[in-house]
Amino acid sequence: MHPSRHPHAIEAGMTYLGLDWRALWGDPVTDRANWRAHDPYYLAERLRGVPVHLSAGDGTAGPLDPPGVEPDPVIPGLEDPADPFPEDAVSPTETLMARQSRALADRLRSTGVPVTTHFYAGTHSPPYWAREFHRSLPMLLRALAPAS
Repeated sequence: MHPSRHPHAIEAGMTYLGLDWRALWGDPVTDRANWRAHDPYYLAERLRGVPVHLSAGDGTAGPLDPPGVEPDPVIPGLEDPADPFPEDAVSPTETLMARQSRALADRLRSTGVPVTTHFYAGTHSPPYWAREFHRSLPMLLRALAPAS
């Protein structure tokens, strides 16, 4: 939602998956313009008039997680020492998604984009994705319907 905010996370995640992270948008410093050209945060004005729904868990175990949910695999370099994850976070990826989604929501609101949000306790896992899809589907369908 705001990859320029955490370029180290893009590098860590893609490296963890065996991918060349610089092949995505280049170096986040020397190719800053290209990063921003792909970052919704910097493209917010283009979404004026488009309803947007953002949702993310905070990375802690939530109501749709099984009891004793195991932490996500450790991805070296994902955490920023200057902005550590909460001690009870079991899904660092979702913690980052929430931070980026909140920043984007604030940016969208400041530019007059209609945005709804749902931020909650929960992890980066399919039960939450399904719930949030069903929650946002009516809004998405209304946006796609021809004007009457």
